[in-house]
Amino acid sequence: MSTRKLAALAALLLGITFYLSGQQAVISTKQEVAVFALGYYGQEIPENVLASVDAEIQRVFIDMGRFIVIGSTERFTSADVQEFIRILQNSKQNNTPLPEEVRFGEVQLTESLMQKLFGAFVVVIPSVVDFYTSMSDGEYTASIKTSVTFLDVAEGTTIGLANIDTSGTSTESRQEAIRNAVNSIPFMLTYEIRKIPAFVLNTQALQVGLTKIEMQFGYDMGIKVGDEFAVIEPYEINGFKGERESGLVMIKNVGPQVSTGTILYSNASLQPGAQLREIPRLGVDLSGYLLYERYFTPVKGWKLDSNKEDKLTEGTLAAGFKVAPSRGFYTVRPVFGGQMNFDTALWMPIIFYGGVEANMYIRRLSISGSVAVAGASNAIFKLIEDVLTEEDDDDWISHYGVRGDIGISVLVSRDMRVFTNVSADYLFGIASGLGGPFQSYGGYGISAGLQFKL
Repeated sequence: MSTRKLAALAALLLGITFYLSGQQAVISTKQEVAVFALGYYGQEIPENVLASVDAEIQRVFIDMGRFIVIGSTERFTSADVQEFIRILQNSKQNNTPLPEEVRFGEVQLTESLMQKLFGAFVVVIPSVVDFYTSMSDGEYTASIKTSVTFLDVAEGTTIGLANIDTSGTSTESRQEAIRNAVNSIPFMLTYEIRKIPAFVLNTQALQVGLTKIEMQFGYDMGIKVGDEFAVIEPYEINGFKGERESGLVMIKNVGPQVSTGTILYSNASLQPGAQLREIPRLGVDLSGYLLYERYFTPVKGWKLDSNKEDKLTEGTLAAGFKVAPSRGFYTVRPVFGGQMNFDTALWMPIIFYGGVEANMYIRRLSISGSVAVAGASNAIFKLIEDVLTEEDDDDWISHYGVRGDIGISVLVSRDMRVFTNVSADYLFGIASGLGGPFQSYGGYGISAGLQFKL
């Protein structure tokens, strides 16, 4: 090979090296956080409630996997927090040693604890903003409003604020209602933390296939099945650097340090080393649909404006919704929903159902099917119930049964699918002998709707 060709090849390899180094993916690392005990201002809060909320908040940070947690039992007032940040800030900026002991009101920090907090990237300060319990009609209700402030120790600035409202009810005791409210905190707090830009995970593709991708991070950084990552593509315009999303990946399997995902869409440039960024979601898919259902056999119902006068109906329009968790699930997941049939001959049936749904993903296309058990009443029957049972909140169920559907959906944007399903159901009337809206009925139909990834 000639010297000229060797020089050209060397220049090409050097250019590729510089290009790849310029495109090197940003990889997140575990961050140290110092989590203070729960503060409260002007609230009469039982000590056991404070301890329970403290434990739940600490557990969230540990379970998320992406943090090294430094726990602290001190409860600061807002003035104490500002003084604490000022001391750390001055020490870092002026390169002076920390004081051997610091006292904030009744709170005393030792030098060893100050050293731990000094090394933390973020200080987390939770506080109860509002707390109350009540009882009405034999049911206890508890409500807790928790505010969590995230402070960058080095800069002394607030990098995030999470406000979490949770509530719980119980017919057994006040403590049970409080426990239910406390147990709702982890779900909401996890979502709020994942939304903060400083905590969003950045990683890279390790291996890329036609529909499969392997990426860095697994259990070690708290990745879960069903999590989604955007493919980030850098670009430059008029000397300014920017980035755009050019693909979407859903996690299928999670290992200790590597996760496997399904490529829902991407452009041709997706290669090993590509930048991937977590898409923080609440972890729920919400669907709304319109349905036309034709009954298996014509149903003889009752007219609304006359006493038990027959009205024949062969089918009906309906509107409904579905809710399914997405975080922690991939192929099979639970599904819940509700539907109203606009059939006046059957007194506007209201149907609620719960079951399981299976999904198969092929790029943007998804094939799904579900089976569920159902319970039903109807709008007119519900009005009668409310009039006759003013002192009783128990719901009346007039029908029970099963339903199922199968269909396809297409991902039209990062956060939305359009779908169409064929479905069938059958509802057995508990008092079917009365006829009219109380009889058993069922049918098959076709529906279309939108699914939003929340």
